[in-house]
Amino acid sequence: MINMPSVPALIHPEESALAAAIHAPNAPTGKLAVLCPGFVDSKDYAHLVALADELADRGYTAVRFDPTGTWASAGNIELYTVTQYLEDVQSVIDHMCSTSTYTEILIAGHSMGGFVAMLYAARDSRITCVVDIMGAYSFARPANATIIDAWKISGVRTVSRDVPGTSDRREVVVPYTHVIDRLQYHVLEEISAVHAPIVLIAGEKDDIVVPEEVAKIYERANQPKRFVTIPGIGHDYRHNPDEIEIVNQHVFNALATLH
Repeated sequence: MINMPSVPALIHPEESALAAAIHAPNAPTGKLAVLCPGFVDSKDYAHLVALADELADRGYTAVRFDPTGTWASAGNIELYTVTQYLEDVQSVIDHMCSTSTYTEILIAGHSMGGFVAMLYAARDSRITCVVDIMGAYSFARPANATIIDAWKISGVRTVSRDVPGTSDRREVVVPYTHVIDRLQYHVLEEISAVHAPIVLIAGEKDDIVVPEEVAKIYERANQPKRFVTIPGIGHDYRHNPDEIEIVNQHVFNALATLH
C-alpha cells in the first residue's frame, strides 16, 4: 500500500472548483493518472478508489475527481454535460502539470467515464495511455432508444445513486440538455485521432455496455491496443470487492503487454 493517503483537493478554486482526491506514490516518477467516473457516479466509489490506490503503488500520481455539477464539485446539474466534462479533464491535467512535470499521462474511466477518456485522448496529444472500462462508443445506441425517448418527453431523468461509505441514496434529476450535448459525440468517429496505447475492458455479464459494443471501438482503434472480456463480470462490479480486484488485475495485465 502507498504510504501517503489520498488527499482532498480543489482544482481551480472558487465557483468553478472541481473536487478531487490525489493519491501520491512513495516517490515522484513523472507519471500521472486521471480517473473519470461514470454517469453521475462519485469519484469516491470503491472501484475508482481501488484503481487509484493501485496506480499509486505503481508510481503514478493518481487523481480522481467529480465532474462539474456533480457530488462535491461546484455548479448545478445543468452544467453536467460531456462538453463540460472534457473541459474538466483538461482543467485537472493542466493544474497537475502546473505543479509537477509529467512525462506520462494515463487517462482511465468506467462507463461514461471511459467514453469521456477516449474522447479526451483524441483531443490532447499529452495523453500517453488510455484505459476504457466498459465505456460505450456512443449514447445513440439501439439499447438506449427507449431511455432517450422517455427522457425527451419528460424533460428530465431521475437517477438514484448510493452515497459512498453509507447506506443512504441520493436522487439526481438530469435535464434532457445532457442528452442533446452527449449525442454529438461518437467515439468511433474520433478514435483514429488517438495514437496513445489503448486498453479496452468489457464485462462478460455487462448488459448495459455489452462486450460486442466495446469490441467495435477496438476494431477502429490504432495499435498498440488490447481488448479484454472478463468472465463473470457485470457493469456494476464496483459493489463487489473481489470483482474490483479482478478487473484491476486485468487492467494492469493488459497495460503490461503494451510496453
